[in-house]
Amino acid sequence: MRNVLIAFDGSDSSKRALQYVIDFAHTHNATLEVHLINVQHEAMLYGEYVNDEMITNIRQSQLDKASDSLEWPLEQLKAGGIIGTKHVALGNIAGQVSAATKQLQCDTVVMGTRGLGTFTGLLLGSVATRVIHEVQVPVLLVK
Repeated sequence: MRNVLIAFDGSDSSKRALQYVIDFAHTHNATLEVHLINVQHEAMLYGEYVNDEMITNIRQSQLDKASDSLEWPLEQLKAGGIIGTKHVALGNIAGQVSAATKQLQCDTVVMGTRGLGTFTGLLLGSVATRVIHEVQVPVLLVK
C-alpha cells in the first residue's frame, strides 16, 4: 500500500477510513501518496425550462460542494504528516472511483462502509460492493 485512494463522503465510516490510513502510515513508518476523492451524483433535471447555463451552474455547485467536503480530511492528513491530493467527480460513485484508481495508478482503495447489513444492503444495493467489483486493486473497507 503506497499509492492510496480514499473515497471520502463525510460519513463517520469515511472518517474512520481516513484515520485508518493515517494510523497505518505512522505504525508502519510508511510513505504514502494519498488521493482523496469525493463523487457527487449528478442532478436529475427534467422540464422544458432547463438551459445549458443552469446545468453548468448546478454541476459547478456540486463540484464546489465536493471540493469543500475534502478540506477537513486534507487538513487531517497534513496534521499527520501525510501529503494528500483532492479529486472531485460527478456521476456513478463506483465508476468514478474505478476511473480515478486507474488514472492515478493507485494500488489500494480505502473507504468506509455504512454497515447496513446483508438484508438492507441487498435491497438498497451497496456502493462498497459495487466498488469492489469495479476496481482492479484491493479495496479496504472500514466500518
